[in-house]
Amino acid sequence: MNWKPLFEELCFRLLGERASWPRLLVGVVLSFIPGLNLFAFGYLYRYTRQIRATGDLELPAWDDWGGLLADGMRFLIAWLIYWLSPVLVAALLSQLLGEAGLSLVGTVFSTVTTLAFTLLFSCALYRTQSDFRSLKEVRLVFGMALALWKPLVLPLMAFYGFYVLVYPLYGLSFFLGFLLILSYTVLCLRTLEQRSRRSL
Repeated sequence: MNWKPLFEELCFRLLGERASWPRLLVGVVLSFIPGLNLFAFGYLYRYTRQIRATGDLELPAWDDWGGLLADGMRFLIAWLIYWLSPVLVAALLSQLLGEAGLSLVGTVFSTVTTLAFTLLFSCALYRTQSDFRSLKEVRLVFGMALALWKPLVLPLMAFYGFYVLVYPLYGLSFFLGFLLILSYTVLCLRTLEQRSRRSL
């Protein structure tokens, strides 16, 4: 029996229901505005925490703006450490490889690095929702990512393709891209945790 939630079903659930569009639109618009994008970060953090706690995929209301800001800071710290910093370094190395006549190698390296650190960031964010100090448990986060990379290969590639394709509209690519991949990662990890508890 296949234990994984279906990524296609998640996409349809989040993007295919018109009732969700106003809440998605707020997140997309906020993601375009420096400073205010912290509220969009907080919304992503709140939503994934909701999924981990209850499994509920209903998008939450945009309220408790102070709480969203605090959660946005938590998201930002994890994102800077586990995603943005390594992805920027990989992009720089890719550019250097291109200048050395190894453009294809640089492109492959940048793509693989982005996929890997997207998974690491997703796992790290999941860990922080029970204890933010667990952000320092790098070996545990790596272990979670290694255990999860096979079922997430296609969703990660879909995330990367969407992110690159829609990048000129970076608020749209960021908010919707991370909403989908983070939600799916949390669902998979939650399912694995529940299976582990039942087997004890």
